[in-house]
Amino acid sequence: MNKIKNMLIAAIAIVAISTNVSAGTTSFGITGSMLEVSGNGTETDKLTAAGADVADTSIRKKSVSEDTFTGSLFMEYTLSDSAWPLTAGFEYTPGTADLSSKLSRTDTELSITGGLTTTAASVTRSASASATNFSTAYIEAPILGMLYVRAGLSHIDINYITADSSTVGGTYSENLSLTGTNLGVGLKGNTAGGTLWKISYEDTDYDGFTLNSHGNSVAANSNTIKGDIDTSAFRVSLAKSF
Repeated sequence: MNKIKNMLIAAIAIVAISTNVSAGTTSFGITGSMLEVSGNGTETDKLTAAGADVADTSIRKKSVSEDTFTGSLFMEYTLSDSAWPLTAGFEYTPGTADLSSKLSRTDTELSITGGLTTTAASVTRSASASATNFSTAYIEAPILGMLYVRAGLSHIDINYITADSSTVGGTYSENLSLTGTNLGVGLKGNTAGGTLWKISYEDTDYDGFTLNSHGNSVAANSNTIKGDIDTSAFRVSLAKSF
């Protein structure tokens, strides 16, 4: 992943530097996307007994997928006078995409830290998440005729809320900002009136993440979530070139 990111950064820099020696075209436009956001995660517990870690077989897994329509703004520069007219650009998507409406489960716990007797207690745990601040720095390269490919570096912020009705089961609160690799393929051209258009499909693979809980009844006992988020989209873009 790091090698791919370094190559993309270098390619974007080359296009930017080349603008000083080669005439080009600047475009400002909008994009409409039918976006699918997919996420999956696994939560495990860290338990301690007399200071030593002990195995825990309580592993929870969840996968979610939501579709949404988003609109984005982009600005790009194309080396139109070059033998290989590369395009470098930046895109930002305002608004929020729902990853999942509120998820919850109810457990029956038979023990409470510090208690000497078995006590059955009903505990409800819930979580919800949404994605915001989509942005991508990208390059596009022509392949054949109107066909082009795209590669870029993307960023996304995940807003989430967790709750535990027991007040001692631990919650999560770390900020979650992810980077990923954006890859796509599409067709583009210009209308008779000079409007740039694109039709494309793109996938974005974000880096995995790890979250650790806090507020557990025993400080040494914590929960850990490991997860992954990806997006895919069908897109239509229109832009004015100068």
